[in-house]
Amino acid sequence: MFRIDLRVVMLAGAVALVAAAGIAFNPVMADTPSAKQPAKDSPKQPPSEKAVLAKNTVVRADVPYGKDDKQRLDVYSPKGVKEAPVVVFVHGGEWTRRDKAEVSYKPKFFNENGIVFVSINYRLTPAVTHPAHVSDVAAAVGWIREHAAEFGSDPKKIVLMGHSAGCHLATLVALDPRYLAEVKLRPADLRGVVAWSGGAYDLVDKVKAGGFYADHIKKAFGDSEDAQRDASPMAHVTKEVKNGPAFLFVSVERGNPSHKASERLAGLIVAAGGKATSKLLEGRDHLSANRLLGAPEDKTGTILLEFIREVAK
Repeated sequence: MFRIDLRVVMLAGAVALVAAAGIAFNPVMADTPSAKQPAKDSPKQPPSEKAVLAKNTVVRADVPYGKDDKQRLDVYSPKGVKEAPVVVFVHGGEWTRRDKAEVSYKPKFFNENGIVFVSINYRLTPAVTHPAHVSDVAAAVGWIREHAAEFGSDPKKIVLMGHSAGCHLATLVALDPRYLAEVKLRPADLRGVVAWSGGAYDLVDKVKAGGFYADHIKKAFGDSEDAQRDASPMAHVTKEVKNGPAFLFVSVERGNPSHKASERLAGLIVAAGGKATSKLLEGRDHLSANRLLGAPEDKTGTILLEFIREVAK
């Protein structure tokens, strides 16, 4: 003889009714990952790029620095901080895509180390072409310098950082003075520039090499070699660099084209009297270098913190 559990019968009946009505039935248990938090990253699932915050993070989202919908920035600042260094992050995406919200662990990492973090959007191709992207980066820097005290940062301790195509924009802003001049600033108003896994520093060479980037460069900067060269950070290293910010170039694979371009640009800056360092990251590729920066057990962030603390003294 066996017992019938009335609760089981009722649940089965409810499921049958829901199914009959054509409604999907996807129960979520209280102790499943989807009920608590996103599932952990796995080798088959790339790390999430959603912002991870510190306990003391204060967020100011979608702050306008211009009139266009793309001219927006997000500020992540440690609560109560004053006169802190500020890292201004320029996302990658071949000048055509991606978003300021895709920052992964960076807000938590920087805020826990007493650093304000700002992630910016800028206008993208095909809606615009050069020099709109780089002019937007300069405009964002101008806005941040003017409003720095409002979110606890020091306007004299700005570090401009990019990943991938963002490395091109960050270094171009710092080496070609025309763009910061649009907002009445100079490269010397930056304390540091971080190129975190980039390589598009000579656009003419990139186009000649063919491959993935060539078509994107032509769409964003035009077919003319003169236009591509003028938009190349490599073409704007002069003796004035000795009065500008310090540079940190980070690569992920020794001897690949991006590493060679980083070494070349760093060498030109040093030869002209400026300050530049080139580093290699261990155990990272181009994407994970960005997405896992500041993650639990990440060691690559130490390189970045040492650089920021040195230039923001």
